[in-house]
Amino acid sequence: MSNLKIRERLKEINKIKNSVLSDEKVQEETPLFPVSNLECGISVIIPVHQGEKFIEDLVDSLKKQTLETRLFEVIFVFNGEYEKSEALLEKLETPFNHKILYSDQGVGIARNLGINNAQYSYITFLDVDDTLSADYLKNSLSEAEPYTILLNQLHEIVETRDDHGNNVINKELLRLNQYPNSYFEVGKNLSLNGAKIVPTSFLLNTQFNESLNNGEDVVLYAALITEFKPIVKINQQPAVYYRYKGQGTLSRAKVSFQFNVLDRINVIDALQELLKYEDDLDVRNLIIDRMRSQALFINKYLVLNMDDYGRVTDLIKFKQDEFYPYQQVNKDLAKTLYISYCFPPFVDTSGVVMAKRINQGKKPVDVVFNDMTDVRGMDPSLEVIANPYIDDKYMINTASSFSNAGYIQSFVDKVKKRVEMQKYNHLYSRALWPGSHMAAFEFKMNDSSLKWTAEFSDPILYDIKNEARKAGYFTVKEVKRLKKKVPKNFEEYINTNLFNMCEVLPFIFADEIVFTNINQQEVMLERFDDEFKNMVYKKSVISKHPSLDEYYYDIDKHYVSLNQNEFNIGYFGNFYETRSATDIINIAKKIKEYKIKARLYIFTNDTSKVRSQVITQGVSEIVQVNTYLKYFEFLNASKEFDCLILSDANTKEYMKKNPYLASKYSDYISSGTKIWSLYEEGSVLSEIVKNDNNNVFGSELGDTEAIEETLFELVNHNKKIES
Repeated sequence: MSNLKIRERLKEINKIKNSVLSDEKVQEETPLFPVSNLECGISVIIPVHQGEKFIEDLVDSLKKQTLETRLFEVIFVFNGEYEKSEALLEKLETPFNHKILYSDQGVGIARNLGINNAQYSYITFLDVDDTLSADYLKNSLSEAEPYTILLNQLHEIVETRDDHGNNVINKELLRLNQYPNSYFEVGKNLSLNGAKIVPTSFLLNTQFNESLNNGEDVVLYAALITEFKPIVKINQQPAVYYRYKGQGTLSRAKVSFQFNVLDRINVIDALQELLKYEDDLDVRNLIIDRMRSQALFINKYLVLNMDDYGRVTDLIKFKQDEFYPYQQVNKDLAKTLYISYCFPPFVDTSGVVMAKRINQGKKPVDVVFNDMTDVRGMDPSLEVIANPYIDDKYMINTASSFSNAGYIQSFVDKVKKRVEMQKYNHLYSRALWPGSHMAAFEFKMNDSSLKWTAEFSDPILYDIKNEARKAGYFTVKEVKRLKKKVPKNFEEYINTNLFNMCEVLPFIFADEIVFTNINQQEVMLERFDDEFKNMVYKKSVISKHPSLDEYYYDIDKHYVSLNQNEFNIGYFGNFYETRSATDIINIAKKIKEYKIKARLYIFTNDTSKVRSQVITQGVSEIVQVNTYLKYFEFLNASKEFDCLILSDANTKEYMKKNPYLASKYSDYISSGTKIWSLYEEGSVLSEIVKNDNNNVFGSELGDTEAIEETLFELVNHNKKIES
């Protein structure tokens, strides 16, 4: 019994106790299990649809039953195409009690009709193309017990060969005691209709889902176990269900989009609905296992029809319920390995962008990443971005580091041991964290036929102040070996510095280079000679940060309280030396000066410092400082603001051109909210302002007059505010 059921039962007992103590009438209790007054015996329910090839053998096996005929009945339920089967049955000798019923087409509909017309206390289901051993019913009834599902032996007949129980379903029973310790141990047996005896009272209460074309048996038994937590018993007496798997039988369905994909998605959805309200661990394990098993039907289809991968994943990518079996859908399909030193569930902008890349690519992939517990928080909800497309995720357990050669090399070595590279033809690495490109480089050196795509989130060698980062990585001896692998003209760029090599090695050896904006490309290549630049230009692409579908903006609910009678401005991000809060504060001052009905909300990690600045500048009644939101809360909140502020980094003192564009821009543009860009002249953001006349407004950093002008422009566009 689950913890939830126990708590409910304790409440009921306490209520009865209080009624007794106060001399109140005690209400009659509802029995834990449904009560049945049916006659002891077995009702055999057989749906008949296109059964003319099998019905003679079926009837013959029923005629041979050794159980007294007064203790069982056979219910034939004709549905769909049954005329030939019906005509044959009328000609056959049937020396046993039987009923003939008619239903609409559908095996679930037919079985439910049989259940509702059963006269005996136990039910067994039999497919029209299967048969029973002579003692099946006799030995089943002798071992049947109240509130118990009895499992019998299953033999599979392939063409004419009996496997004598040597199949995965029957083998599951052979190694277990008479009463298994868990439902999970007999999960395969609890996923098919045949070879079991079920109390009729259970089935009168919980019946087949008639909307399912296939897999209705999987859902039924999961529902029975969820509802009643029955005892499961393995029959120790010989009682064999013969399941025929020859060509044309019901158990040999052809691989098709309907059967393998659409029908299985419906089954998984039904199982997921059961899982939502179940807290018993044993039952949850069973349901999750059955969901994964159903997903393998989808995988089987995709193995044969990879051109339909996008069509299939479009049907399931938004099914972000707990334990949705994406990994089983993608089993062994991945030909691309993504190497991302930081990746969800760890909270890191670079990792989120990589997950969005996978989401954008819509192809099956494997992912390897580092355990970032020591330097990053976790948000498991982030995994929904890429999960629909991932088969294997390899988390490498090493100390996290941006610059420590030993830690990074440890990551690279463990990745090489953990990942079987022969299954891939494509590598995709993304860095600001150098470990990503270093691992990819090692794989490329081991197999030059691998296509390597290397993406840069930002310049790596030079920081935001244009100062060179330095950290040793390669030894002098290793540098000499590396120089022999590069063109003679490029040897000068090979040295021991980790950050230099994290740019140079991908530039030389990767097959494709991805920059996120044109300025980034120019700034990162300006230190090289023309020959080197041309080499990189030829194999590089500019690919902006990907945006997510609208669906993801409603995954989580934000709890920011906004006054809908005010113009609400949001800023999400932290402040640094090169990205100060000065312009944000100036906006608040203008709001206060002109008494505009507006409020500015800042979401940042360093709330104490920002609050202090807000109070010092005298705009605390205008500015509300909040802790940073989780990613999906942020996406949801971004839709509710009237305006979102995006600020450039201030680089003009250090660089000729600003190479940065905040990835948050890609989140803002899909929110549908107007964007206020505080840009640096010549930056990518400044170009966006010039070219987007609809949703992006802008003012240059430090220009208070432009800030005032943009504020009024935005407010005047908003009908709810009268300034």
